[in-house]
Amino acid sequence: MSEICNIEVEQLLLGALLINNEAFGLISGQLLPEHFYEPLHKAIYDNASKMIRAGKIASPITIKSYLDENAKVGGLTVSQYLARLAAEAMPAMMAPTYANEIYDLAVDRSLINGAEDLIRAVRNRAPNVSPKELGEQAISAITTALSDEDTIYGATSFGEACDDALAATSQAYSGKKTVGVSYRLPPLERLIGPLCGGQLIILGGATKQGKSALAGQIAMGAAIDGFPVWMYSGEMTAMELAMRESSRDTKISVNRQKRGKVVEADYERLMQFRNANRDRPFYIQENRLTLDLVMERARAFVQRKGKGLIVVDHIGLIDRTKSEKSLADWEFGQVVTMKLKQLARELDCPVLGCAQLKKNVFNENRGPLNEKFLQSILNRRPRYTDLIGAVERDADHVIIPFRPFVFLKEHEPSEHSDLHLLWEEMVNDQKNKAKLVLALSREANWPAEVEMGWDGPTTTFYETGSAGESELIRREAISNPMALL
Repeated sequence: MSEICNIEVEQLLLGALLINNEAFGLISGQLLPEHFYEPLHKAIYDNASKMIRAGKIASPITIKSYLDENAKVGGLTVSQYLARLAAEAMPAMMAPTYANEIYDLAVDRSLINGAEDLIRAVRNRAPNVSPKELGEQAISAITTALSDEDTIYGATSFGEACDDALAATSQAYSGKKTVGVSYRLPPLERLIGPLCGGQLIILGGATKQGKSALAGQIAMGAAIDGFPVWMYSGEMTAMELAMRESSRDTKISVNRQKRGKVVEADYERLMQFRNANRDRPFYIQENRLTLDLVMERARAFVQRKGKGLIVVDHIGLIDRTKSEKSLADWEFGQVVTMKLKQLARELDCPVLGCAQLKKNVFNENRGPLNEKFLQSILNRRPRYTDLIGAVERDADHVIIPFRPFVFLKEHEPSEHSDLHLLWEEMVNDQKNKAKLVLALSREANWPAEVEMGWDGPTTTFYETGSAGESELIRREAISNPMALL
C-alpha cells in the first residue's frame, strides 16, 4: 500500500497552505484530513483547517504547538519539518491540482482496501454467511469510497436525503422496520411518534412528578424492542433502576424489594424477570461524569453497540469542570442541551435529557387557600418556559409529566374545615391520574396532552381506557400564541 501515495505532493500542498492561508478556500470543499497518507500531514492539515476557520493564522510558528514536538520525521524535528515545508512551498494557485491528486490517491487506497477485505472475507467465509452478503458488503464499501465526490465536508445532497427518506418510509410501510426508536408507550408514541436520530427530547418535571420514571420506562421499552440504550444516571444507582424496572413487570414495589418483604412466589417472579431481561442491550452509567465524558462515553457506546437511544438523567447532575463551576444553573443547562443536540446529530441517535422545572413554578400568584385555588391546581398546565433556563431552544420535543395529586397533597386545608371534604374528593380522584404534556415540538401540534394512568408503588405510567378505547388526547386551542410564553 505504501506506493499508493505521493508524499512530495502532500508536502507541497501543506507548504503552500502554511505560507498563504487563502489557499484553503481553493481546496476546503474537496480535501479532508483523512485523505492524506502521512499521519503528521493529517495532523498538520486538520489543525490548520481549524485555525483558519476560526479566523486565526496557520503558520509554521502558530501550528507547531498543536503537534507532537517529540515526533521525528526523516530525522527532522517537527519545527524543522514545518520550516522545510514553508521553504519549499509552491504558489497557492497550484493547491487545487495538488488536492486533486491527494484525493484520487486516497480513493485508490480505499478501493484497494475494500478489495483486499473482500478477498480475506471470501477465503474465511463462515458457513452461515452467503457469498451474496459478502458481495453486497463489498459494493457498499466501494460506493462509500467513491461517494465523497458528491459531498462537501461530509454534507449529504438533497437527492440522497430524499432517497434515504423514501427507503425508510418503504421499510416502515412493509413492516420491516419503523423509522426511529420505538419505546412501548403507545399514548406517547401516538403523540410524537418514535424517537428519531438527531432529535433531542427534553423531559421536564418538578420533583415527584415522574420524569425519571418516564425516562426509565422509555429506555426499558426501547431496550425490549432491541435498541441499544446507554443511560447516564446521576441520581439513581444501576441496582435501583433495575429494581424499578422489575417492579413495573412484577408489581412488587421497590420498597418491598429493598426491605425483603416478599414471599416465595414474589421471589420467583423477580427471578423470572431477571432471566428474561438480563441480556437486554441496556447499559447504565452510574458514576458522575463531566459533560465531555458523557459525550465521549456515548460515542464509544454507539461505536461498539450500534445506534440506539442515549438518556441523560438529569442534566443538572452532570459534573462541572473547573471552568464551568462559575456558571449559574440556567447557564450550565443551556450549555448541556446545546452539546446534547450536537451529540444527537453527530451520532444520528435520539438523545433524551431530563430537566428540572423552576422552583415554586406552580405556586406563582398564589392566592388564599380556597376552592378556586384548588381548582387552579387541576387546571394548571406546565409550559416549556417553566424549565430552568432556555434549555428548550435546542429541543425537538419538550414533554412534561404532570400529576396534580402531588400539588394537592402539599396544600391540605384544615382537617375540620368545609374545604377539606372537597380537597379529599380531589385527592382521591387524582391519585392514579397523570398527564403527559407536549409543551413544545418542532414536528407535532402543540401544546397537547395525553391522559395517563399512574401506579405509585411501581412508578409506572400506563394507558387508560377500556379495551378498544384509545386514551384521550386533548389538544388545547389557543387563540393567542403569546399565551404559550
